[in-house]
Amino acid sequence: MRDKIYAYLKTRQAGATSSELVEHVLKIKGASPGISDTLIQTAAAGDRRFTVDEHHRWKIAERGGTPFPEAEFVLLSFVMADTAGRSKTILEVSAQKRKNDTIADRLHICIHPGLSVVSSLHLPPDFAQEIKKGVSGEKAACSLVHFFGESVLVGYDVQSAICQINKILNTFHKTIENPLLCLRSLTKRLLPALQQKSLNDIASYFKLPVLDIRRTEKEMDAIADIFSRYKDLLKAQGFSTVEEALEFQHPHIEYVDFSNYDFDKYFLWSIPQKPGVYIMKDKRGEVIYLGKAKNLRTRVSSYFWNTADRLQKITDILRDVHRIEYEVAGSELSAMLMEYRLIQQYRPRLNQQLEVHERPARYGRLRNFIAILPSPTEKSLELFFAREGLPLEQYEVLKDAANLSEVERILDTMYYGEQSDGRSSMHADSRENHQKDRLSARMENGEIDIVLSWLEANKDYVNYINTDTVCTKAACMELIKDYIRDEETPQKKHFRLK
Repeated sequence: MRDKIYAYLKTRQAGATSSELVEHVLKIKGASPGISDTLIQTAAAGDRRFTVDEHHRWKIAERGGTPFPEAEFVLLSFVMADTAGRSKTILEVSAQKRKNDTIADRLHICIHPGLSVVSSLHLPPDFAQEIKKGVSGEKAACSLVHFFGESVLVGYDVQSAICQINKILNTFHKTIENPLLCLRSLTKRLLPALQQKSLNDIASYFKLPVLDIRRTEKEMDAIADIFSRYKDLLKAQGFSTVEEALEFQHPHIEYVDFSNYDFDKYFLWSIPQKPGVYIMKDKRGEVIYLGKAKNLRTRVSSYFWNTADRLQKITDILRDVHRIEYEVAGSELSAMLMEYRLIQQYRPRLNQQLEVHERPARYGRLRNFIAILPSPTEKSLELFFAREGLPLEQYEVLKDAANLSEVERILDTMYYGEQSDGRSSMHADSRENHQKDRLSARMENGEIDIVLSWLEANKDYVNYINTDTVCTKAACMELIKDYIRDEETPQKKHFRLK
């Protein structure tokens, strides 16, 4: 019946009412509008090919979402072992970041769970030695969060592995919330006759090499090959986007009902794929949740993907949200600062904990620097001036700017002028008049901590000037001008003093 409705609607560009469908497709004459609505709603329930517009006319839903070639995936392989008390621990992780089947980045981590655990696992000697040289679970989890970004995570039993990582991250009030594509679940849907117990069963089905020893780096080739084949099988069945694949792997789920919101899925598809912050409001206009994103469209849309493994926080958001607003930023750092300031301003009730956004103690040797990052404004850059003991300064500059007097003023007050060895003159009066304003001081310290920790983690990928190694204002200005005028400054550059 659904296919007959679909075929009829393909001939009706303006759509059709329930009464028209009942009469011409179901061949029932004289049904009341109420009964017609019930009949068609029952017939079309759960079929994502159909949608109803504001005039209550049924139409074929426009295809949207993120096509497979445009999506960023992280393929994952884990080695987990049983420990005392029947709990599991992750010993090894390999990850590949891929876009359009091309490897963009790799990560391999061995995790040291403690000497007593290693000795009880009876591992092969060479593997045990690698594990003993591994990093802590906390460091591994933080590295994975940074590597994942906004990617879709793909693995054989990816849910259980991410659950283990989140147990570690929960101690830092963090959670991996990326969408998950489970090869085991996809196998049940795409190859229902295959009795699978492990990844090797799928590899054998496709006549791929079977692994005799479980090591993550060896598994990655099999996972990549199987996932590529599954994308082809999905396309053959008419599923060509990430959103469709996420829904397909879990057929018995409750779909998101967009009629409850002041927006629809077309709004989600219109959100730019740029860094920024998103603000979720309830029907009263109160901010209930906000967050940052490297890719606004992917992040915001992920809340509304129909998956079976939604976190309770996302379920609460879907229940209470009514309106979504967003603001584009030039860089991930700018988005993090915007998020921090907005959380301090609104104190949203569904943000898990406000202290999540107050970063840990500073680390690394960088203290005094100027970061040069993209701006949301066309043909502009955003400069972040950080000096230990002073509040953060941000300044947007046009790439063809002839007058850089404001930049010179900031250099004088923060680095090279008479006042630069302590609180700058532009803040001295303010700090004296607001000495008891702890909130302002906490905000300033929080911003500096965000910038310091972010740059320390990303210094190999972004442009910055270490002012501790540039002795004069004139030399610093020359470096800034080089970055501003160079067309490729959004990528990592290396300018040297002349």
